[in-house]
Amino acid sequence: MSRLIDRSYCLKHPAEVVRFFGLAASLGTLVSDKKSLLERVVDHYEAHGFAFPGDVGRAYRLAALIEYRVAQIYGRLAERFAAQPEVAAFFRDLQEEEREHGEVMQLCRFGVVLHPRLQFIPSIRDPEIRAILTRLRELRGRIDTISLEEALATTVALEQSEVNSIFDRLLKQVDAGEVRLFQGRLSEVEGHAESVPRRVVALRQRLGLE
Repeated sequence: MSRLIDRSYCLKHPAEVVRFFGLAASLGTLVSDKKSLLERVVDHYEAHGFAFPGDVGRAYRLAALIEYRVAQIYGRLAERFAAQPEVAAFFRDLQEEEREHGEVMQLCRFGVVLHPRLQFIPSIRDPEIRAILTRLRELRGRIDTISLEEALATTVALEQSEVNSIFDRLLKQVDAGEVRLFQGRLSEVEGHAESVPRRVVALRQRLGLE
């Protein structure tokens, strides 16, 4: 997966990147690819910024946690099917994409301006959220014995579940230049609910599973 904003993007849009994220993060991305621009910005805010307080801040932190847990599951699946390089690469790509989604949610916690009509504030107390976390925990617990067929079917179901809708709804509530830049990049690629099922079908065909 190509990063949302990589070195090439920084070179093509230097003024925009420097204006939103400062010279240090921009130059750091150009000098080294060990960290993406998104990672550098989140690191900067965590060190020097103030996270959005209260239930709203906790909602975005919770969304980041969910994305990171999904990323961990895909990382474990890549390890589970390490003997099948194409399958492992597929799950590693998904792992990176979900990890980046988590970073976007972390970015939303710092220095953001929320739309006046803030309506969606998920909480750890919500039954739907508890059900998601329970489902992810159960899935993580049986990865060592899961079959490839089940892993692919579970991946499609996961990407079409509430996990993605939570991310999308929270992202749309944030009105800040930094976040809009990443949101714009996300809108240029198809969402997981549409793209992952097609990627799974293509993978199955290449593996002769159809």
